[in-house]
Order: sequence, then C-alpha cells, then structure tokens
Amino acid sequence: MNRRHFGRRIAAGLTAAVAATMMFTGAASAQPTDSVPAVDSTTAIAKLRTAAAGNPEAEAAIQRLALSPTDAAAIDIALPGQIFQVPAYSDTGQGGPVLGQLYGAGVATNMNNQFRFGFFGGPGTIAANQAGAQLEVVYYSFATGASGVVKLDQNNAAVPTVISTPPVAGLGGGLVVAAVYGSLNHQVGPNVVKSTIWWPSLGSVLA
Repeated sequence: MNRRHFGRRIAAGLTAAVAATMMFTGAASAQPTDSVPAVDSTTAIAKLRTAAAGNPEAEAAIQRLALSPTDAAAIDIALPGQIFQVPAYSDTGQGGPVLGQLYGAGVATNMNNQFRFGFFGGPGTIAANQAGAQLEVVYYSFATGASGVVKLDQNNAAVPTVISTPPVAGLGGGLVVAAVYGSLNHQVGPNVVKSTIWWPSLGSVLA
C-alpha cells in the first residue's frame, strides 16, 4: 500500500490500537489519565532528533517519522496506561485486508510508582525469546530536558501482553514525547515471526 494513504487511516488505526489495549486492561484496575497537552508533530520530532543524536538507528527512525504523515485525532481513554497517539506500522503488521501493516502502539505506564515506556500489538503474542530483534524508544521530557534511548526488553513486567523498558527516572512529572522503533519477535503458533517497524509509534504522554 502507498504510504501516502496512511495519513487518512490514522483514525482507523487509533481505533484498532484502543481495541488492542483490551488485552491488558483486565490485569490492573483502570485509572483515568489526565488530559495530555497538545504537542504538534513538528515540535515533537525536533525534540526527538536532539535525543536521538549520535544513535544512527534512532536518527533513522526519527527521519522516517519526519517524512511520514503524522496527523492524529485526539483521544481520551481510561486505562492503566497512556497510548501513543500515532500507531506503528511494520513489515508484518496485524495482517488482513483491513488492518494491513498497522502494527500496534507505544504506551506509557505509571504503575507501582514506576514510569515505563512500553509497546503492544503485532501478530500472535510477544515472544519470550527476542534474539535477533531489538525494540527501543527515544524520548524527550519538556519538564526537565532529560532525553535518551532505552531498550524495551522486559516482557510482561508492567502489564501482560506489553513489552516495556526498565523504570525511567528524571522526567519531572510533566510532558514527555517519545517514539518506539526497531524490531520485535512474535510467537505465532509454533513459529517465531520478526516484525520490523518502518513507521515508529509517536506519542506525547504525562510522566
């Protein structure tokens, strides 16, 4: 599918992403999240370029974001996490004629007083063995200026069906922009399928 058409399908992608979160809402009592202040994609991408500087893979991921349509509808949800407003697309995606290469979304969780970035989605389930794959998040805090790149390598640590980072400190309890990129292994029946993200999941969340 021509990538130019994805901009018009963001709303459908968000609906699918929200539906996918039902996989983990039963694992913890849902708490309403505060409304996330609006951040335009140009500002977010500029901040993430700064955070990605010196990391070729992160820089390439942010460049792909910059060249892609990033308009997204605002959405208010009540979950134990805040879903990134722009979902990811991968070379495998969810499959089928409707979802196509729509893959999943980043998420930020703040459970047990631990802020983590996470990701959910894709075919099958997240595989226990992530050999040969590496999923990362690049982030920037508007509250403190803290930024960095962190691996998402803790499966089911925050909530089931979500792979997440270790707890991330120093974000100041304010607005954070982040993008998840890289690759992830999925267990699909007896097979392990590697998904590589070509359009990172972009979001603004509250730490």
